[in-house]
Amino acid sequence: MESKKRRPPINITIGNKSFELRTSSEFEEELIRKAAKLVTEQIEYRMTNKKGEVNLEEILSMVCLDATVARLKGDYDLRILKEDVFKNLDTIQNNFQSTT
Repeated sequence: MESKKRRPPINITIGNKSFELRTSSEFEEELIRKAAKLVTEQIEYRMTNKKGEVNLEEILSMVCLDATVARLKGDYDLRILKEDVFKNLDTIQNNFQSTT
């Protein structure tokens, strides 16, 4: 059995904290780097637009909430899209069968 080469760890920064992570592919590395960048941008945005005392725990909680809501919305949109596609396929199949 051929052994896979282990990818070297990558370093990412979220906020002001660095993390060393291992990825299974270049694609996964790209996703992680993009995600870390987006999270850092959201943290910075919230910190600069926050009135009063900056509470990092509160900011991180809101960034996590925003990301989770976006994920759930994406999941919902995908489900609706799949339902529409299958409904249209059924219509096409029924129309095709009625003409043959």
